[in-house]
Amino acid sequence: MDIDIKFLRRVALFANLSDTELQEISKHFKERRYKRNDIIFFEEDTGHYMYIVKEGRVKVSRLLPSGKEMILAFHETGEYFGEMALIDGGTSPASVTAVVPTTIYVLSAQEFSNLLEDPNFSRAILKTLCGRCRDAWAQIEVLTFHNADARIRTALYQLSLKRGVDTDSGRMITMHLTHKELADITGVSRETATRILSHLQNEDLLTVETRHFIIRDPDRLVDDLLFD
Repeated sequence: MDIDIKFLRRVALFANLSDTELQEISKHFKERRYKRNDIIFFEEDTGHYMYIVKEGRVKVSRLLPSGKEMILAFHETGEYFGEMALIDGGTSPASVTAVVPTTIYVLSAQEFSNLLEDPNFSRAILKTLCGRCRDAWAQIEVLTFHNADARIRTALYQLSLKRGVDTDSGRMITMHLTHKELADITGVSRETATRILSHLQNEDLLTVETRHFIIRDPDRLVDDLLFD
C-alpha cells in the first residue's frame, strides 16, 4: 500500500527530512483503519508502534478508580502518539480510542529506533516531549480548581490557545467538542458542563456555531475565575 509522502511531509516529525529519507521511511509504515469507538491500544499495553493520524480523530483517556473516564488529550489529522513508550520501553499510560472512523499510519519500534539516529528527527522528538509536558501542566492547572466553573473556563481558554483560530466572532476552537467530552476533560458531570456552558453563553462570553465553540474574548473568559 502506497503511503502519502506529501502527507508525511506535513507531519512535524518529518518536516526536515529529505525526500530520499521520506521515501525510505514510507516503506516501513503500515495503514490501519478503525471504526468509531474502536480501541487502538489499552492502558498498560507495551508500546510496539508509533501512530500518526492520517484521517479522523482519537482520544487519549484513563479510567479513574471511580469508574469515570478522564480525557487527557485528542489527536487529529497530522498528529501522532505512542512515541514515549518506544523511547523508554515502558507501557502506555493511557488508552487510545477512535472518536470517529479513523485511518492511522503505524511505524514499528525498530524503525522508530533507527530514525532516532537522525539529528533532525531527534530534535523534533525533543520538541514533542516538551509539548507533552506543557500539555500535562495545563491539564493539572485545570484540575487544581475545585470549582467546576473555573475548570470549564480554564479548559476552554487553553483549547482556544492551542486549537483556536481567529474569526470575526471571536476565537473559534477548531476541534468538534461535545459537552460530554468537555466534561470528561475537566472531571465534572455532563449536566454541570452543560449548565456552565449555558451560563457562559448568557454572559456573551461564548457562542456555538456548527458544533464549534467560539470564545468572544479568551482573556475575559478567565478574568473572573471563581475559587473555593
